[in-house]
Amino acid sequence: MIIVELKTDTTIQYDAIHSLGDNFMNIIGTNRHIITVLLSLLTATVSLPVSGQETSHSCGSADVHNANVSYGKVTDIDGNAYKTVTIDRLVWFAENLRSTRFQNGDSIPNVPDSAAWSVLKSPGMCSYRNDPTFDCPQGKLYNQHVALDERNPCPLGWRVPTIADFNNLINTFDPDANGGAPSSLPNSAGGALKNVGSRYWSAPNPNATNVSGFSAIPNGGRANSGAFSSSNDRTASYWYASQVGPGMGFFLELAYTQDFAVRNAYWAEYGVCIRCVQDLPTSINETGMSTTHVFPNPADESLHLTVASTLIGSEYVVSDLTGRVVLRGSIHAESVIVSIADLHVGMYLLSIPNAKTNVIKVVKR
Repeated sequence: MIIVELKTDTTIQYDAIHSLGDNFMNIIGTNRHIITVLLSLLTATVSLPVSGQETSHSCGSADVHNANVSYGKVTDIDGNAYKTVTIDRLVWFAENLRSTRFQNGDSIPNVPDSAAWSVLKSPGMCSYRNDPTFDCPQGKLYNQHVALDERNPCPLGWRVPTIADFNNLINTFDPDANGGAPSSLPNSAGGALKNVGSRYWSAPNPNATNVSGFSAIPNGGRANSGAFSSSNDRTASYWYASQVGPGMGFFLELAYTQDFAVRNAYWAEYGVCIRCVQDLPTSINETGMSTTHVFPNPADESLHLTVASTLIGSEYVVSDLTGRVVLRGSIHAESVIVSIADLHVGMYLLSIPNAKTNVIKVVKR
């Protein structure tokens, strides 16, 4: 437990998975409004950056992730750890859910029997082929009743993605994809979301780059009849918290033969995986920031920083969420181009120490 005392004689307590270190206070100083907002991001279920990025899965499986992406970390109610990744304005699980309980502690029924699975009209889960060794790294298989349940299988502060969430994810990597709607195929978003190579995916897995850090790996599935798919190296499928109609739901599907991201639909009794998501505040501002703007955001190569004339001659500072300064430069005009080409994909905080307040969340993609 870390306790932070504010100037307003108010004490805020929060649980932190990782310590931010001494640099935390160097970034935010004594600005109580910025402290309050930043602490709201650091509950026990909020993603924090992991130093020393590597490609291994949180459960130990090798070659799952993109070493050039900055991942966070979160744990579920069972204590399972997951890597997370910031994509546009959302933070996503970069690994498939393995939780056996809802947020309130209620168990998600494990249903190994095929006949029982086929008639289930309530939440149910299982391991692929009823073999828990597949849970690492492929996660549990859930029917859509779990995804729709108000008790929520995701950690506190997280949710099962909606259509809007998945549309944002897909369209970030192909603006013409229309959220993966079948009528808009083909698109190229799937390659940006998929784990590379053939360690997990059957060949050819074309154009897979995992530039997003989403790290989709194939998971197998369970039909509404209760039968398991014959292979677990051909498709990655994730439930939406959205129904097509009574008894049917949407899911995102990625396949080994193509680089499409497809919004598909099937019976709610189908067993596929779940990724969790949470919103990320786009900026941390208070009075005085109305004349400071950063665009585009997210950005690939550079940011355009516009400021009031009174800030000319000041310094801008870009830090990661651990407080490490990764970039700094001078503001020599009301409009400045800030190159972020050498930064890893992820979220950063841009500040102007000479201004009254200045912390703006920027995303490198």
